[in-house]
Amino acid sequence: MKRTLIGFAISLSLLIALDARSTVTARSAPVIGQAVPDFTLTDLKGKKHSLKDYRGKIVALAFIGTQCPISNDYNARMRAISEDYAGKNVVFLGVNSNFNEPLSEVKKHAAKNNLGFTILKDNGNKVADAYGAQRTPEMFLVDSEGVLRYHGRIDNSREVRRVNRQDLRVALDELLAGKPVSVTDGKAFGCVIKRVQTAKEFKAGKIQAKNFEPKIGLLKPVDFDKFKNAEKGNVLVINFWATWCGPCVAEFPELVAIDSKYRDKGVKMVAISADEVADIKSKVIPFVKEQKAMFNILVQDTEDPEEMMAVVDKNWQGTLPATFVYDKQGNLAYTRYGVIDRDLLLEAIEKALK
Repeated sequence: MKRTLIGFAISLSLLIALDARSTVTARSAPVIGQAVPDFTLTDLKGKKHSLKDYRGKIVALAFIGTQCPISNDYNARMRAISEDYAGKNVVFLGVNSNFNEPLSEVKKHAAKNNLGFTILKDNGNKVADAYGAQRTPEMFLVDSEGVLRYHGRIDNSREVRRVNRQDLRVALDELLAGKPVSVTDGKAFGCVIKRVQTAKEFKAGKIQAKNFEPKIGLLKPVDFDKFKNAEKGNVLVINFWATWCGPCVAEFPELVAIDSKYRDKGVKMVAISADEVADIKSKVIPFVKEQKAMFNILVQDTEDPEEMMAVVDKNWQGTLPATFVYDKQGNLAYTRYGVIDRDLLLEAIEKALK
């Protein structure tokens, strides 16, 4: 699994979106084919905009962020879409709902990235809550009568060269041609929207982050079975990753969120790094500390990564990330090579808990 010894498949359909503290449920989100909630927000120059003001036009509503690397990967594409459709009765509106990204930062970000479309600041994440928005970027395409026609991603990959389905553009073209949108739900992937916390919660989080010191252990391949069997009675989720693996780094916040949700429900999360042992202090610990991962972090202790692959799963070709779920009896219940699918992983955990 060290980068010089292994070829790993990099899947870029990233899904980084679960926030354990979010109070928004799927039932609160607008439904395809129904009218969306109206709202009034202020743009970066202090001008108020109401969604109803754009009745008669198609509105592409994009929830975006300044600090999210995935949202930033789409800056040029969002700018291009806003420009390409500006003369076609389409309005592109950006909405920033992150409590930790103040107006001054949003202004600087827009100027730096030449984002010419209107950007609105959603203080208190009220619009994000009304729409059930969870991620950045996340799109809501509203027709000229105020009806939701598409919800989800902009396209299928954050990396331009891997894009083979431009969902938002397809939906726009179909609406403009008077046709029904053929694919109404293109599952969005991105960073979780940072919703408002109470002052007490935020202060507690800052204190916890300040005092948090991750503990990193070593695991030899020969000890893997012993380690796994020691967790019988719990559902064990093991994720193999590395700091040099882009998709691993991107999905890590999802693991942290899942751990937070299931930690007290009989689920044990463990992340086993394929980083060099020599890189623990310089790379692994800083990353884990930044992510505030409260679950066990191990680094595989072997010169030959195939030794670990052989004891975990003989069919494993070395893809990173790789995730394995073991039931309470220690039996393998779920395997995922590549970036996790949140829904499938949660389904596997729930099933293993029964």
